[in-house]
Amino acid sequence: MMEFSDNKPIYRQIADYAFNNIIDGSWPPGEKIPSVRELAALLGVNTRTVLKAMEYLQDARVITPRRGMGFILTEDAAGQVVKERRREFFEVTLPALRQEMERLGISREEVTDVL
Repeated sequence: MMEFSDNKPIYRQIADYAFNNIIDGSWPPGEKIPSVRELAALLGVNTRTVLKAMEYLQDARVITPRRGMGFILTEDAAGQVVKERRREFFEVTLPALRQEMERLGISREEVTDVL
């Protein structure tokens, strides 16, 4: 079972789980991914929540449905994942980091020194 946090919708956390499997090579391009029911059982969630995650992955052009087979990874799934993760970093993560830095009085130089 997967541990879910409160900071992101569950379907997005399931999509992140898929993203991680794609990036680390556990789910190779062009291959079938686990079924909606398999993922729901594995992660301990409702199948509707997994379906919502699958819709998100389709919109991100990471998976495509195949009649009689379920969902298949696109050939460029890893590239699409990187593209989506970069978008999220610049649109969500970085602005939140900047806001927290301002709140705590942390300068860019301090962060650069640590990095």
